[in-house]
Amino acid sequence: MNPTLTHPDADLSDLILGPLELGWLRPTGRVSEVLRAWGHGALGEAPAGLAWDVVRLPTGTAYATVRRLRAARAPLGPVLATPLGVDFLLAPGSADGWNAPGSTRLPDRTLVPLPHPDYAEPRHLGGRSWIVRPTGTQLTDGPALRDAYTAARATAQTTR
Repeated sequence: MNPTLTHPDADLSDLILGPLELGWLRPTGRVSEVLRAWGHGALGEAPAGLAWDVVRLPTGTAYATVRRLRAARAPLGPVLATPLGVDFLLAPGSADGWNAPGSTRLPDRTLVPLPHPDYAEPRHLGGRSWIVRPTGTQLTDGPALRDAYTAARATAQTTR
């Protein structure tokens, strides 16, 4: 028996997938389940509303929103392209009262399918790919996302 298999989740992630930063995932309480899924080449699932809130933007404005957040040097956490749009992982509570046209805040406890962080564009798993990979504990700030999205959306509407 390999003794490393009895170590905590961080050691299991090193064994299966190489070193991973799991600070963004740990507060969900689903690290073991997600690592197990990733180890089998599948999507892991973690609930929104515990470690992070999730706001889904339309794909057409999401990339411009990411560029604006980077230009403003605003906190930018994981961003996930999905078949339904682009999901931004936000600091808990920073999406409370979210009300921006064309976007949605996922309800708390909604299971979010997560590919391994190595699945960054153009690689996809189950139609999902990281635009901004998860690292450490950095999450996007809700008000900064709202401002960047509003500006990107306004620019997109004037250029049509």
